[in-house]
Amino acid sequence: MTEFNLQPEVSKLLTATEQQLGQKIKIQPAARLNSSWLRHDQGEHFLRNGQMVISVGNLAAADFIISHELLHLQLLKSSVPQLQFNLTTGDLKLDERLMAAGLELYDTLLHFTVYQQQRQLGLITEKIEEDFYRGILATLKPEKPINDQWMVLRLLSLLDGLVFFQGQNQVVQKLTELYPRSMTGARQLFDLITKKCLTGSLALRRGIVKALSGFEQQLKAWQLPAMQLQQFLTITPVFSQRQTRLQVRQLFAIYHADWQENLQFTRAYIGYYQADQQNSFVLPTPQNDQPEAYFKKIYQQSVAEFMQENGFIYQLR
Repeated sequence: MTEFNLQPEVSKLLTATEQQLGQKIKIQPAARLNSSWLRHDQGEHFLRNGQMVISVGNLAAADFIISHELLHLQLLKSSVPQLQFNLTTGDLKLDERLMAAGLELYDTLLHFTVYQQQRQLGLITEKIEEDFYRGILATLKPEKPINDQWMVLRLLSLLDGLVFFQGQNQVVQKLTELYPRSMTGARQLFDLITKKCLTGSLALRRGIVKALSGFEQQLKAWQLPAMQLQQFLTITPVFSQRQTRLQVRQLFAIYHADWQENLQFTRAYIGYYQADQQNSFVLPTPQNDQPEAYFKKIYQQSVAEFMQENGFIYQLR
């Protein structure tokens, strides 16, 4: 059994996270290990038989990976907007592609906080930075003169790299030389996301929605197929107390989709937040024979009543 001799800062973080979750966290090596380069996704957390587990895929960078997952867990237990997968296109491989891209963008927005906290704890050393840089090079194929199927992965990886290496112009310059068109897209997306502060649940949600929208704009600019992530992914809403007392019709527009919801596998109805056109909840096809009356009733409900009645998650700012 692998023993993890954690740095004091990581041990304290582990204890604090266990207290926040109200349970012990098991840390174990992943089935596949790699220590020649570093990526944030070499770690993952998941529930197994009711216990939270952190899997570590790079033992040489265990403190970085474990602290990274612990900070993600702390964020998920705080009032940050959540990413949910409530729809299916009917094509499992396509679903997986959309979910992977959406999760990568969502995690990158959380990394503005996570990487900063890791730096403050002294867990991002020169060695970690060198290994992280090698991880980008190991992940990305060289850029071709034409846009190819790897452009999406390059865009997502380089955007996360900009968050990690923020302010380190020498590294950014090297990546720009290697991936000029991809890095141009990543920098434009980074600038769009960071135009306003990302502190607080409402600001973070706005940043996530901007990232999804800007991502689609970049695909269009590269003449690549749209992924429709704002429609496919549910980002839980953030309300003021006043907004919870408004009627649903004042904040949301509900439209049927060509996709199915993935619980009852009926045709889905997506609730779009009118201010940004982001999927904020998903409803199944009404079971009664009077859908017009069903949706009329919903639109007249207060936001708080509707969300609570349907078990939908939301945050208060």
